[in-house]
This record gives sequence, structure tokens and C-alpha cells, in this order.
Amino acid sequence: MPAFGFVADDLTGAADVLAQSHRYGLEAVLVIGDGPLPGDADVVGIAGPSRSLAGEAFDALVRRDLAGIAPLNLEVLLYKVCSTFDSSTTVGSIGRGIQLLHEQFPLHGPIPVVPAQPGFGRYTAFSNHYATYAGKTYRLDRHPVMSRHPSTPMAEGDLRRVLAEQLGSAREPDAIHLPAYDDGTFKDAWADRRRDLGAQAFVVDAVDEHHMDAVAEALTREEHGHGPSIVVGSGGIMAALARTVSDHAPRTPGPQRPSGPVLAVSASASSTTAEQINDALTHGWEDVPVPADLLQRHDPAAVAALDRRVSAALQKGRNVVVHTTRGAADPRYGTAAPLDAGYVGALIGGVAARMAGAGLTRDIAVCGGDTSSHALIAMGVRELRVSDQFVTAGPILQPDGASAVAGCRLVLKGGQVGPTDILRRFAGQTAS
Repeated sequence: MPAFGFVADDLTGAADVLAQSHRYGLEAVLVIGDGPLPGDADVVGIAGPSRSLAGEAFDALVRRDLAGIAPLNLEVLLYKVCSTFDSSTTVGSIGRGIQLLHEQFPLHGPIPVVPAQPGFGRYTAFSNHYATYAGKTYRLDRHPVMSRHPSTPMAEGDLRRVLAEQLGSAREPDAIHLPAYDDGTFKDAWADRRRDLGAQAFVVDAVDEHHMDAVAEALTREEHGHGPSIVVGSGGIMAALARTVSDHAPRTPGPQRPSGPVLAVSASASSTTAEQINDALTHGWEDVPVPADLLQRHDPAAVAALDRRVSAALQKGRNVVVHTTRGAADPRYGTAAPLDAGYVGALIGGVAARMAGAGLTRDIAVCGGDTSSHALIAMGVRELRVSDQFVTAGPILQPDGASAVAGCRLVLKGGQVGPTDILRRFAGQTAS
């Protein structure tokens, strides 16, 4: 039976958890939707598109996933959120997710919130959250990308304030700050925060792997008479948990060898993804922009035309990028009405499913955290396992045999993830 479980608010974030588990020798499996949970892995997770949802749709999905994983006799349950903490009081609310965790596990008590992932340039110091971009580290509300996120722009760096607003509470959550690791008070501070039954959550600082390991040890040493230890955090927590139970040397990426032309589908407006798309196109990949009109309404003729263009390029052995935008400056992004993540994700996922079904590609990259879940659902994927390490937070994944992309090599890439040449690395054109 699995020792660790997770519920993730999008597919790319879930892929990061799989990657961290696999890196340290744990076998991990991800279930998409409400399918049965396998018992042959060390780590089992459920993922859906809750990060892009609001209101009753958000509540219904998170309740379903928590109810699905609750029967497992887990040691630790991770509610996986983005390491950049992007969320709001309405869309993908982490605070609302914490309330639903308490609803499912009413005897747990205050839940630690630990989004730091030092190996990925994500840090929390004195409750303020920071993220690295282009070699520089910014507080969340000053981050060049996250402060301008298209659906959940972050205007506050102090996670206590972010959570208080999302929890609808006049009382800010308490915290454990950096000095506790060095002055010997961390364990007592953890116990004190966990005993504060008037609180729903508390924020935990971390800026290096030793801090993350201390959090993992605190989680695993708790008694489990009333269900698992629960933590809200990122892939950094799973990496730390895996290190605490495994003596496996960290796995490293192997060379990438596609079996033919690569298809990348992207609905990410991130400038990071735009740079990655530009890099691929500069090196000869076929450029297939999705027409602006098709982003707003379904048009069977336009979809068929899009398919024909992608199919023709793949048949010629060309690597292809299908994209809905190349950054926030793209006219399709700036002039269009707000896009529906479900529709757009299904649109690009459908293209990938049809190309794989026609045998035109066996190597698919999906870019965009908010839309990735919808894209995988459109491909009929119900289960994912890691087949190889690749880039940080983006492993090579193997889908289940009943999906439209069975036998394909997949990578799920969040908006802020990966080096500039990630698509060419996936295609085996540059070294990992």
C-alpha cells in the first residue's frame, strides 16, 4: 500500500510530484479523474483541473478527489499547489482547498502550508514567498510573471495575508520562521501550531533542502490515529518525504530519443513558454498558431483545417508546435475575451489525440498548467507513471494503455518550468 498520497490542482504540478518521487527511487502513479487507485506504488495521487476552477465546480472536484483518496491508509497526504502559490479568492483558491481538507478530515487540526521548493528556486522567508525568474529572485508580488498572471495575479507576497483573505478570516494564520531551524525550537513550534485548534492553517518558512527535510520529518513522526498527516505544498515536500524513506541515489536524466517527429501543444501565456516556443521555431520546428476565432468558439471546419496542417507537417517528419499564444503580447491573447481553460485544453488535447491515433507522432509535450488537465482528459488519459527523469518538475511520463495516446512518450510542462531549449531536448536535439 502507498505510504504517501497527493491531490493536485493541475496536471503539470502533479507531474512534478511524480518526478520527485521517482528521482529518489519511489514508484509513483497518478490517476486522472475518479478512476480506481492502484495499490502497487509507494506514492499515489489524483489530479484534476481545480486550479482553473471557481465556486461550486471547484468545491465539487476537490471534494471528489479528497473522498477518493481518504480511504487509503496514508502516512502523509499532500494537497499539491503550485510552488508560486498563484490562486485567488475565487479561482483555484488554496484557502478554500484548506477548508475542504478540514471538511474531509475534521479531526486533523491546523494544516501546515509549505510551498517552498528550493531546488526549483521557490523560497519562503518570514512568511513572504519568493520565486526565481531569469536568474533573479523576486518576492511574489514583484515577480515579473506571477504578479501579472492572466487569471490569478499575485498582489501580495506575505502568505499569511494571502491565506487570511482566501479563508475569509480576520485572523492571519500563524507561522514558523527561519530562526526556529537554527535555535532548536522548530519541533516545539510545530507542536504548538498543530495544537492551536482555533486555527485552520499555519505557514512554514523554508529556503534550503535541510529545512524541507525537517518539515518532512515532522510530518512523518506525527501520530496517525485520525487519518494522515496533511500538508499543503509543492513538489519540494514530496522530494523531502522521499528522501526521508529512501536510500536510493538520486536518479538523473537520460538521453532523450524520440521515435519520430515531436508534437508540442501549448496554451501557456507565460513568457517562459514563449521563449521556449521561439527557440524551437528558430531551430526549424513547424509553427502552427491556433486561429483567434477558434479560441472563442468551436468551429468543426477550423478544427479540421488545423488538423490537416499539423498532419501534413508530421507526415514530412517535421517537429510541430501548436500554440494558442506566444506570450501575453500575442494579439490573440490581448484582444480575445477571457479564454475558457476547459475548452482550450480540450482543443489542444484533441489535436494531440488525433495525431497519435493516426500514428503520426509518439512523442507529445503539453505546455500550460491551467489547461494541462483538460488536455489529458481530452486524450482519454486515466493514469500516468514516470518512465524517465527529464527536467526539474517535468519527467517523461507513460500514459495508460487505454488512452488515445497509449504508447506515447509524454512531458507536461508548466508555464514557468524548464530551460529555453526544453522542446529541443525532448526531441533529442540537444543534451539534457
